[in-house]
Amino acid sequence: MFTSNHNPKGGHDHPVPTGSEHTGLLLLQHYSIVKPNARLTMFLPAETNTTTWASACLAEDTEICLADGTFAFLQHSIGKEIWTDQPNIRKINRIHKFDTLKADPPLYLIEGNWMTESHFIRGRMEPKWHRAFEFRGNSEVRRTTPKGPVFAVELDMDDYLTLRGGIKAATFGNCLIVEPHRQGYTQDFRFKIDQALRGKGLQKTDLIEWHHGGIGHRSDGSLLLDTGRIKIPPRTTRDNGDRKTTQISQHPQ
Repeated sequence: MFTSNHNPKGGHDHPVPTGSEHTGLLLLQHYSIVKPNARLTMFLPAETNTTTWASACLAEDTEICLADGTFAFLQHSIGKEIWTDQPNIRKINRIHKFDTLKADPPLYLIEGNWMTESHFIRGRMEPKWHRAFEFRGNSEVRRTTPKGPVFAVELDMDDYLTLRGGIKAATFGNCLIVEPHRQGYTQDFRFKIDQALRGKGLQKTDLIEWHHGGIGHRSDGSLLLDTGRIKIPPRTTRDNGDRKTTQISQHPQ
C-alpha cells in the first residue's frame, strides 16, 4: 500500500511486532532502518511518510501478454516468457499469492484488468508510472470489494508486464521503478527475498503463499515484506524431480 494525499479506504496499519516476530522481517543491511514501532522498511524515505500494510497486486485471472503475443492467466504462467521490448528474454520465475480481507481497499478495473488500488501501472500512451486509483482513461473505472487472493509476478530479470488494453504493470519488488532513485535496491531486494525463502526451504517453490499483512508499499514504490507471514506448506510434492508446489494452508501462523 502506498500513502499520499489520497487516503485509501479500509487500509490497515500493521500491528506492532513482538520481539520474536522480528525474526520474520526482511532485513536489509545498509539500506534499511528498523524503527521500534513499525515493521522494517526498504530504503526508508522521509519521516513524514507513513506505512499502511496491504497488497499492491493483480487479481486472479488477470491475463499477461507472453513472448509470442498470446495471453495467459497469471496464475498459470510460471516459467513462461513474457512479451518485452528488451533484447533479452524475460521469464516468470515465481508467483506470490497474498490473502485479502473484505475490509481491504477495493480492486479497480483498469482497461479490463482487475488490480488493487495501489498497484503501479502505466497506460499505453502515459509517460509516467502511477497507482491504479490515479488512472485516467477512456473507459469507466469500476471498483469491487476483494473476494479472494491477489497476485504478484516475480521475473528472472527486471521488467514490466503487459496486460490487456496495453496496460503496463509493475512486477514483484517494483525494482524497475525504484532502482533509478535508490541505488542498490534491486540487488539487496533479490538477495534478501532469496535468503528468506532459502531459510524456509522454499527456494525452489514456484508459488509462494502469504497470510494477510505480509506485504506493504511506500509512496516511492519500495516494497515492505514480513516474511514471517509466508505460509509453510504442510507437505510438498516433487514435480519434475526438483521443483516444489505449495499446498494451501488455511491456518494463520
